[in-house]
Amino acid sequence: MSETLPPTSTDAAPEEMTRRNFIEHVGFMSGTALLYAACKPSEPKKSENTVRPVVETSHRSLTNEEYDTVAAAVERICPRDEEPGAIDLGVPEYIDGALSTPTLAHVRDDFVRGTEVLMRRSLGRFQKPFAALSPAEQDLLLTEFKDSSAGSGEQHYWTVLIGLTMEGLFGDPVHGGNKGGRGWELIGFNQGRRGSCGPSGHHHGETRKG
Repeated sequence: MSETLPPTSTDAAPEEMTRRNFIEHVGFMSGTALLYAACKPSEPKKSENTVRPVVETSHRSLTNEEYDTVAAAVERICPRDEEPGAIDLGVPEYIDGALSTPTLAHVRDDFVRGTEVLMRRSLGRFQKPFAALSPAEQDLLLTEFKDSSAGSGEQHYWTVLIGLTMEGLFGDPVHGGNKGGRGWELIGFNQGRRGSCGPSGHHHGETRKG
């Protein structure tokens, strides 16, 4: 039986997802507004019911299992090494909060469906939740999404996952991610000082006196 999203190609060998690769590919980008404009799906008709059933969760947009899955996925995109990883920088919290806003209402339903497909594939392939897989197993499944055909549901999910991860890593800390502005330091912004400009070019905080 096929997944909710179109099937993907599994011929390509998984690539190692490292901080260096991630920063090299997206560090030059200052935001993802254009990304969302490009990948925004058609708006649902007002008559369509997009309300999710009530579930027990300690989060704003995601169930506990969805949140754990997303947290594990973003940590593979930007894992902790000698520098903080995506979880350290608050990326899962940022994504959960961002998806609860009206601005990303058109993204939320597709993102949740994609996350659920990732969860089902993990259980079907490895008989374990995605968050409980080894890094190599997680990378294998994520690479299938990354390498899926253009226009597929998997490719759309991967694109949005990367976009939200970038915002959580490099956006204004006021929105919940980029804790302490440490994400900016990873790509050469901020220099660890208060009162400097973030990737958007906006001035944050006050300059220290003395």
